[in-house]
Amino acid sequence: MIGRVVTSSRWLVPVAAMLLSSPCHAQPAPGVTMPPDLGAAYGRLGKAMMAHDAAGVRTVWAEDFVVNAPNNAVLRREEVIAAMAQDLLDYRDFRKHITLIDQKPEVTVIMGYDTMIPIKGPGAGKQVMRPFTDIWAKRGGAWRLIARQATIADAR
Repeated sequence: MIGRVVTSSRWLVPVAAMLLSSPCHAQPAPGVTMPPDLGAAYGRLGKAMMAHDAAGVRTVWAEDFVVNAPNNAVLRREEVIAAMAQDLLDYRDFRKHITLIDQKPEVTVIMGYDTMIPIKGPGAGKQVMRPFTDIWAKRGGAWRLIARQATIADAR
């Protein structure tokens, strides 16, 4: 079965307002609508990351979460949380640009790019554009991020 790209605009305004009030700014492309429960999950994740709240991050990332990180390392959930505890995931002016939301029966794939200025690590002090793919699965009645790919495409 081919997944369906969400393009309805009825949820765009309330979800965009919620995401824009979180520590990072989300900017859906025209015609792209974030499902409210996924928008709320992104909001919780953004707040937890900015506060270095490992328990809050664990409520959004699945136990088996894996990321192909910007430093080209494949990391599991607890490895990323350890990096967060070492202040390696601090950013200024973080914005999430969402270009595709593709809902499938078992998962939702969200693609786009982030722009930010990392405080440390790859691209530190420079504005970075980082394309991403997030894969979400509904587990125990809640959306959990199960996989993420993020690679630095441009640093200025």
